[in-house]
Amino acid sequence: MDIEIYADEIITPNDFNGRNKNFLCIGCVFIPLNKKEELVNTLVNKRCLHSESTKWCWEYKDCIIKEKCKEEWHALNNCEIHNIEIRASGASHPLKKISRRWLNYVIESNKSGAPIRFNILYVDLDNLMIDKFGYEKNHENIYNRFFRTTIEYGLKAFFNNIPEIVIKKVYHDNGSMKDHEYFPYLNLKKLDEKLSENIFVEDTEIHFIESDHKTYLGSSTELVAESHIIQLTDLIIGSITQNIYFLSENSLKMEHAMILRPLIERLTMKPYDKHSPYCYYGYQNISFFPKNKNEKTTDSFIDLEGDRVEISKFGEFYKDRKMDMPPYNPNQQSLTDWFSDK
Repeated sequence: MDIEIYADEIITPNDFNGRNKNFLCIGCVFIPLNKKEELVNTLVNKRCLHSESTKWCWEYKDCIIKEKCKEEWHALNNCEIHNIEIRASGASHPLKKISRRWLNYVIESNKSGAPIRFNILYVDLDNLMIDKFGYEKNHENIYNRFFRTTIEYGLKAFFNNIPEIVIKKVYHDNGSMKDHEYFPYLNLKKLDEKLSENIFVEDTEIHFIESDHKTYLGSSTELVAESHIIQLTDLIIGSITQNIYFLSENSLKMEHAMILRPLIERLTMKPYDKHSPYCYYGYQNISFFPKNKNEKTTDSFIDLEGDRVEISKFGEFYKDRKMDMPPYNPNQQSLTDWFSDK
């Protein structure tokens, strides 16, 4: 099987939005190439919000219901789907509705027995001995280390019955890691050396792309599809993180987060349930690290710079975690009811 991997991250500073949240999130979506076209076409077509059409056209002049559409509506529907822009005030109607459609599509895919494969890892920086990752650029060093871990676990968990896996390309949302001295070129080489004999990394360069697909319209049109999957990756990570860490009290963010909540509850409470109607076992995973605060270093690894980094074996990966965000009903008028059971 040939696959592509799409990655994005969330890094929060301590006391984020007045809350004591200090973590790093790495999310990877694994797309078999024989499923990619169907996925991208579905995401793209969900941009058309007219009830009489199920097909999106990039140019307004090609719209199949042009007489019932407007050029300005068409332009608004061509927006970037970005989790950070989803908020009750300021977000356009198309952004709200298309992102909601995409999240519902994720749930529908699970219930149909064809889930979108993703692995998400949260690193608790408060429980990590940060100085063991170097005093300079320690967050980048931590990201380097756990980026490979996130990919490796996903490969082993989601494709263990496939005789041979070829990773054709790894795409990453454009960001600071693009300019890292080692990350784009050495990370996948080190991963390839560690993987089992039936898993190969064909292209060992990490490709950074813009999540806004309009960047590539009319020029690098082949990256329009990839940018859509990066947008979906961002949306999935954002919704899951909102549920688990409750980073925002914005009503729209909570409403959107509730779409994936039934799935997230099962992934964090019953991660090994093979008989769940959401069919996530062997396809999706959420993990946390470390479980306990590192007090003694007993293990080590070699980072991209060739330096040995020590970490504690006491820091276990775990999956069971309660969600910080309380259940949210968009029709609820008062917020005080959220905390009635606390």
